[in-house]
Amino acid sequence: MKRLFMVASVFVMGALALSAETVMSENSEAAVPEENVKEFNISSAATEMSMLEEKNALMAAPADKEDKDVAYWAQSVLSRIKVLGYAQAGYTATFQENGRNANTFDMKRVVMMLGADIAPHFYAFIMHEFKAGNLLEYYMEYRPSKAINFRLGQSKTEISMTNPLSPRIFESINCAPMGISWLCGSDPLMSNGSGRDMGLMMYGDLFKNHLRYVIEVVNGGQINKNDQNNQKNIIAKLEYKPVKNFRVSVSGQKGYGCAVTESAYNDVVRMQKVTEAGIETLAPVTYHIAKGETYRQDRYAVGCEWMSSIKGNDYFKNRCTVVRCEAIGGRDGECHSFGAYASLTQPVYKGMDVVAQVDYFNRNTDMKYKQTDLLLGVQYWMHSKCRVQAQYNYSILSDEMKAVAGVPGNYGKFMAQVQFSF
Repeated sequence: MKRLFMVASVFVMGALALSAETVMSENSEAAVPEENVKEFNISSAATEMSMLEEKNALMAAPADKEDKDVAYWAQSVLSRIKVLGYAQAGYTATFQENGRNANTFDMKRVVMMLGADIAPHFYAFIMHEFKAGNLLEYYMEYRPSKAINFRLGQSKTEISMTNPLSPRIFESINCAPMGISWLCGSDPLMSNGSGRDMGLMMYGDLFKNHLRYVIEVVNGGQINKNDQNNQKNIIAKLEYKPVKNFRVSVSGQKGYGCAVTESAYNDVVRMQKVTEAGIETLAPVTYHIAKGETYRQDRYAVGCEWMSSIKGNDYFKNRCTVVRCEAIGGRDGECHSFGAYASLTQPVYKGMDVVAQVDYFNRNTDMKYKQTDLLLGVQYWMHSKCRVQAQYNYSILSDEMKAVAGVPGNYGKFMAQVQFSF
């Protein structure tokens, strides 16, 4: 994967160099048109790519001259490249009721991103995660206007308002709430914990940025792999902003998945009428998804977010109260899941925030695999998107969930994390 990342980076830089003369001949004052430099976001200003473009504004392109030396071409390329990276590491202690406690220092993720304006209206993006050695995102976009844009490649899916958000701004050290994470890919049937997929996306802003739409056609499988069942998933999303600091999101997916493994969480047992020897009786029937089986995979989500400032949140000096809540449901074969969460981030002093979250998820509504997480913590922003976090999370599991998960009881976690970003 590291070699793939290097090859992709070289490809982007080569394309930039080949297009440099054409771009600058069209505009000698700027390397790209104004609309390509404006802040980009699909569902909020907290997506990875939006923060990349916000943090690294394009430099002025070099003045055109007849003698195009090495310095000229180097500046031509660098003026249209933006680079961003971050790392998250910390400590986790688990306190298991009726079981064994555990603690460890852990490296969560080390991420580097590269964005490039290749030519007028064309943009490329690459994201590599070094801990797991995965190329997480790679795509090219065509941006003719704010109302309609196209993306081809691999990126986070737009199922829910929460899934596209960057780990750098999540309130919880665990990142995405249980239901969002599970139904966007971490379910063992998919084993795609990154919440990303490969496909074609169309998106845009309408009515003076009050309405945003996203339509996707994706494989519905694991990252960096071809489709395993030749079935495509359709994802649609609408976000409405009546005012700048409040948005409502509705999204859904219709499609099929291909099970990469079997999962006890998805088995459903129902009493049904069965006829044996001419006698009709009620008997338990188990619905099971086998490895390699194609199964129905549907999703829906409804959520909203409010910020106390119309200027938003810069995650450093100009912070504000943020309240976010969302409900998400899904179907995998005959298994139905449902979850909901609500989170609050409240600035209290200079760079200090208090964080609270309630997160509920039922992995299988027939079998009652329920879990509720209660989280409380603090975080201190040392610099822009650089912070120290400390949190305690208590997990309450139903008896059925304890049995299928193989845990003896409820458990608590103390988590601490340091985040650096550049």
